[in-house]
Amino acid sequence: MVRPVKPRTISFLPPVKYFSPGDAPVSGVDGVNLSLDEWEALRLKDYLGLDQEECARLMGVAQSSLQRILAAVRMKLASAMVEGKAISIQGGTYHIVGHGFCRECRHEWQFPSDPESQKHWRCPSCGTGNIGRRGLGHGWGGPPWGGRGRGPEGQG
Repeated sequence: MVRPVKPRTISFLPPVKYFSPGDAPVSGVDGVNLSLDEWEALRLKDYLGLDQEECARLMGVAQSSLQRILAAVRMKLASAMVEGKAISIQGGTYHIVGHGFCRECRHEWQFPSDPESQKHWRCPSCGTGNIGRRGLGHGWGGPPWGGRGRGPEGQG
């Protein structure tokens, strides 16, 4: 009996859910599908440049599972590029979380995406109510405190 897949934690949704070579059909059987957890692993490891241990921790999986996810997504991307296939990003076994951060002491923590649970938040470190949120949406997912990201505005 196969063990069920443990839901992976993702922090950002992709800003674009479909990529297509100029001459590929917009829809069809020949496309490649990346799951949202595969996209998140690729974003964390290859785009943000985090080490595998940190990526695995952020996604809530073992490091060996992260390696398997990355190997699968890289094979899919290589296949799409070499064979001229379209790429869609959807599905998978995941749950979305965001990050709270304190504007006073800069402590950062993870919270569930349920907006109802966020009504009465305080910083778990200093107790202030002066908090912000990161994640739970589109974005480059760069550093939280104004460092240069690797998105278009961070190039060069």
